[in-house]
Amino acid sequence: MDNFYKELGKRINYYRKASGETLEQLGKKIGVGKSTIRKYEKGMIKVSHDRLEQIAKALDVDVSLLYGEEISNDVVDVPLYGSISCGDGAVIFEEKEGYVTSPKDWVDKGLYFYLTAQGDSMIGAKIHEGDLLLIQRTEEVENGEIAAVVVENECVLKRVYRENGSFTLVSENPNYKPIHFNPSTDKNIRIIGKLKKAITQF
Repeated sequence: MDNFYKELGKRINYYRKASGETLEQLGKKIGVGKSTIRKYEKGMIKVSHDRLEQIAKALDVDVSLLYGEEISNDVVDVPLYGSISCGDGAVIFEEKEGYVTSPKDWVDKGLYFYLTAQGDSMIGAKIHEGDLLLIQRTEEVENGEIAAVVVENECVLKRVYRENGSFTLVSENPNYKPIHFNPSTDKNIRIIGKLKKAITQF
């Protein structure tokens, strides 16, 4: 199979993962088995234009992106951090692991970064260990929003509930108890952003 279909397959794979779809889910949407989607992504079989339009519609992207037309104008590199700490009230982005190429319309306003989900405390929100978490940098979140919070030298992802200046961090797993904080006394605690998107890694 020529390089055109291999490159096409790479873009199908990229946008499928970016949308959070599994091979099976995408296959069901367009009426084929997951093995066929896998073959498309590996460039093992040809993809007709009609089929490509079905895939684009299922992934909610313009078909031109799958063809690779002007793709460089529609994506942006967003930093992925492996370590974030909080010392003396200041947030320190310590370890940049690289960049994640993302659709530009995901990050149209504000500053963004990625973290990698750890543990199982947010499985009730369908966030699993290893998922890529797109975070918009902000210290202000609404009650009940999922936020990235730096506690001492650890960055955690929790639902945040504010009350009278303090806030409570709540997991999406009954095995974890809520954590209560008062920013006026607990100095090394900062909300650094809110979750915009979780991308499952396969």
